[in-house]
Amino acid sequence: MKAETSRWEELKSHWPYLLVLAPLSAEWLKARGDGGSWLGLAADSLVVVITLTMVVVIQTQRRRLEEASITDRLTGLFNSRHLRGELDRQVALAQRAGSPLAMIFMDLDRFKGVNDRYGHEVGDRLLRKAAQSLLAEVRQHVDLCFRFGGDEFLVLCPQTGLADAAAVAERILRARVSSEEAGHEPVTMSLGVVELKAGESAREFLRRADRALYSVKKGGRNAIGYDPG
Repeated sequence: MKAETSRWEELKSHWPYLLVLAPLSAEWLKARGDGGSWLGLAADSLVVVITLTMVVVIQTQRRRLEEASITDRLTGLFNSRHLRGELDRQVALAQRAGSPLAMIFMDLDRFKGVNDRYGHEVGDRLLRKAAQSLLAEVRQHVDLCFRFGGDEFLVLCPQTGLADAAAVAERILRARVSSEEAGHEPVTMSLGVVELKAGESAREFLRRADRALYSVKKGGRNAIGYDPG
């Protein structure tokens, strides 16, 4: 029964490719009738409609696959794989144009304790809520949000200096996430904010943001840290 279900799921995932049979069927109908008859006209129309449908369906499928390849399944944010390419691209653009670029690197405070005490299912729900809260506080169509890994998140702020990025970080800091299973106890965030320096590589940019975040974790959490130098 399980094998039959798997085959059915596979067929459903490949159904758009079966559309190629429709133009072939239309050509067969056309060949059986007179080219000037209503049957030939109907076959020609069918070929056009099915061809356009195939284009739309295949493009939609391809777009969904592309989105899935750059999206974190749990949170819906961009994933770390996409971050690697996008960070290099944004740094290169900023360095070439001499425009500002800021980064906010953050993680949930004492998240491991939540997982250990309440289980990973509760932890996953908190991560999803944290991602939703993050999206609500950043600037729409400007800031790019990524799940870096585990309970770590990263925001790239193109065309943004340190002061404006700090304002975004302040909004994120004030947001709180909690769950009923964890007794509605709010989970706070620690954040590190840095601005790209002239001639700095993407790796060093990220390393400075990590140091800024670490300075907050070391100093007591639930705060914003800036480039420690």
